[in-house]
Amino acid sequence: MLTTLPVPIPTNDLTSAEPMKPVPPVTRQVVPDMAPRFEFRNLLQNPSGAPRTAGAPAANVRLIAAVLMGIACAVYVYLHGRANPDFTSDFDQVWAGARALFDDKDPYAVVGPGREFGWRWPLYYPLPALVIVSPLGMLPVLAARAAFAGCSAALLAWAVTRDGWSRLPIFLSVSFFVTMELGQWSALYAAAFFLPALGLIGIAKPNFGLALGAAGSRISTWMWLVGGALVLLAISQVLQPGWFTSWIANLRAAPHFKPHVVRPLGFLLLLAALRWRRPEARWLLALAIIPQAPSFYDQLLLAAVCLTSREALVFAVSTVVLFFYVGFNTPQPDYESWGRLVGNGTLWICYFPALVMVLRRPNEGPLPAFVERVVSRFPIGRKA
Repeated sequence: MLTTLPVPIPTNDLTSAEPMKPVPPVTRQVVPDMAPRFEFRNLLQNPSGAPRTAGAPAANVRLIAAVLMGIACAVYVYLHGRANPDFTSDFDQVWAGARALFDDKDPYAVVGPGREFGWRWPLYYPLPALVIVSPLGMLPVLAARAAFAGCSAALLAWAVTRDGWSRLPIFLSVSFFVTMELGQWSALYAAAFFLPALGLIGIAKPNFGLALGAAGSRISTWMWLVGGALVLLAISQVLQPGWFTSWIANLRAAPHFKPHVVRPLGFLLLLAALRWRRPEARWLLALAIIPQAPSFYDQLLLAAVCLTSREALVFAVSTVVLFFYVGFNTPQPDYESWGRLVGNGTLWICYFPALVMVLRRPNEGPLPAFVERVVSRFPIGRKA
């Protein structure tokens, strides 16, 4: 409360006037600024830019946990490679392409069936992906694998613990272990859902980059996506002016990329649009629409849908069920049949539970101010 200053009352009777009491010093009330302050570091902690929620672990605790997770995964990948010297991870093709850049060679002529770096598929990655991992191209392949896996795991652990430890069961999923062993990018893109600055890598897998843009709730997310794409595309064009033509030619020869929405009952995933205000709903909807290769690792992207420990555990269990479902139904006569088995199983066993999680929540969530102004003009866009 502000201090009230006593004011002496004047009187005409000077003889009866009481001596004036000393005036206490004026005290100024300090009113705390209750408005949340925007800080750049919040962009690395929360895509909404808001300070961390009450009960969230301290940043130094999260950092320690993330570093330990990264070290553990790097050691695991390294020891796995030492124990299996003939094993070739999916990361190896990117590593070989990055080394080709150092040797001033065309990566799309180096990597592939019957080429200098023998690989069962042509190189499907755009050149910006090779630019991103180019520093790892200077390392031996095993060390590069371990470094990539360790950094990916650490970033994912930092991202998913921004508001608590409830999402930790995702690290028990089959998808996480397969992502680490194969050196895939799924952990990085799952982390990018929470960390806008990781939108810098969006162009490495443009289909998932589009999903990040659809899920973005802040202009900063799109700025990182567009800015990173422009910079990496410019560098790529300088290094290999004709890379885009080679990359597109390889993609056209890849019939196994297929959206989940066109699989049996996949159209049900479009129901995620009913929760269009929620970032995780737009993320799920985008993942349903974009083409994906059948695999056991990209399911890790669904970790972004989980909000509670129970949901994270359901996700982890669903990946285990998928693994055994495919195992009990193999071998398949050809890769196309195997891809159909994995793709349909992923939809029914992993994506449908994620859809139920999303539909159980209210259609509430942050949107950029200009988007809010546009959608508010339509009845469906008005808040209740």
